[in-house]
Amino acid sequence: MAISPVGPVLTGLIIAALVFLSFYVVTLIEGVSMFSAAERSVAGLSADAWAALVISLFGWAFISANEIAGQRNLKDIYALAPKLAGITGDDLLRALEPSPERMRAGWIAAGVGLVIGALLFVGQRSAGMPDRGYFEEFSLIAWWAMIATMVLTSLVIRWVVMARGETSQVTDNLLDKAQLDLLSQSDAQVVGTIALRGALVWLLHAAILFLLFVGQPLNAVLIVTFLFIVAIAFMVLFTPLRWVHRLIAQTKQRELAQVRDDIRAARQQVAKTGSDGAEAGSRLTGLLAYEARIEGVSEWAIDVGTMFRFVGLLSLPVISWTGGAFAERIIDWMIG
Repeated sequence: MAISPVGPVLTGLIIAALVFLSFYVVTLIEGVSMFSAAERSVAGLSADAWAALVISLFGWAFISANEIAGQRNLKDIYALAPKLAGITGDDLLRALEPSPERMRAGWIAAGVGLVIGALLFVGQRSAGMPDRGYFEEFSLIAWWAMIATMVLTSLVIRWVVMARGETSQVTDNLLDKAQLDLLSQSDAQVVGTIALRGALVWLLHAAILFLLFVGQPLNAVLIVTFLFIVAIAFMVLFTPLRWVHRLIAQTKQRELAQVRDDIRAARQQVAKTGSDGAEAGSRLTGLLAYEARIEGVSEWAIDVGTMFRFVGLLSLPVISWTGGAFAERIIDWMIG
């Protein structure tokens, strides 16, 4: 289902623009300029304005990139489902439909996320100026930043809980009925693509969040938040891979048990004389080759190339930081 009639990218941009516009209105009410040439300014923007811009970009990426990746993943999984014995597209959609328990868990996670977001903001604010009290000089801009942090944290934690529940629902209900063609790696590669796509989305989020470090002093709260987003990327990558690993191992075990039963039967037939024995010998040779082929099948749907791509994606946050710092120097030079 589409997120809105105008599509996820434009929807995310509209929401991000509204978020930043709300910050601009707050600065007008406070009588504070968004532009600054102070030491902690970034690209001509004040520290608060830069943080608001990063928060808006994070909201855009969270809405747009997650929705696009989700739609493409669903399309890939739906195409893969008929190839898995006993699984149809309808089975998949029923498994993906959130249960009342999962919805309730998601809303509870959202509430917890609001509290965590408030604690993160207060902790980060205090880490930046340790001599100031928790709510000392708490301006309207600070309230705006805290509310924005709370909402984004709530969305992220709710997404993690809902996605985790969705994955468990699919694997618990469909794993026992699913089988892969062990002689073809294409199905497993689809799962690897899905995993890598999801990891890319969260590494993009981490890269945007890393922009908060540009021109700002590092503190434990920002670093822990950044590492949490990277940890989600790892979870998104390895959860589908772990599922397909279990599926391949399960299918491989069943296939080897069957072929070894056939090998034992063929060995008994080899002792016979005449054409039956010759035919059984020829069949036994083929069965032994097939057994070796199945034993050699990798149980992980990930290769060296995929791992190199993931490691390359992990460099996105560092690239965003160095690129942001470089752009800051260029803009500062231009406005001189």
